[in-house]
Amino acid sequence: MRRLLAKLEGAGSLDGVADRLRRVAGATFGKGRLGSALHGTPWFGHPLHPALVQFPVGAWMSTAVLDLLPGTERPAAALLTVGTAAVPALATGLADYTTLSREQRRVALVHVGANTAAFGLFVASIAARARGDHSRGRTLSFAGLGLAGLGAYLGGHLAFSQAAGVGPDVRQALREEQREEAPEPALP
Repeated sequence: MRRLLAKLEGAGSLDGVADRLRRVAGATFGKGRLGSALHGTPWFGHPLHPALVQFPVGAWMSTAVLDLLPGTERPAAALLTVGTAAVPALATGLADYTTLSREQRRVALVHVGANTAAFGLFVASIAARARGDHSRGRTLSFAGLGLAGLGAYLGGHLAFSQAAGVGPDVRQALREEQREEAPEPALP
């Protein structure tokens, strides 16, 4: 998995789309007071996005649990619908996107793509359930949860391996710690 992530970080072919998304995000969510508020650092000292994604993800995971139980079609559909109120998570993620390095934007682009596709599957699941096709709705919902899991994994990689969203002094401390932990080259 590390090799795959390293390839993704180095995938220069993603830069055109990643740069366009950065421009759009910067023009809509990343400037001035709005961008600062969405990023969350003035009040909380760190980005809001990781905290806000818990709401829709929790609703979608709870939907999956209900989908495994008989007679829970209505509450499962209600939770699934509540989870699609992911706009605050999306807005804060786009504000954070404007602050990322080139390598981080490549990973974040795939993160956004996976979560967008998951969102589409959840909306399709809601539509299927509204038509009374709960079996198809469950299938679409589980597929969406799988893609959301991939998106979450990439978000974790951004935060924990790539130090996205951390302050410059924390990044410097991480670099120093990594240098200290690097194995010594073998002497001949």
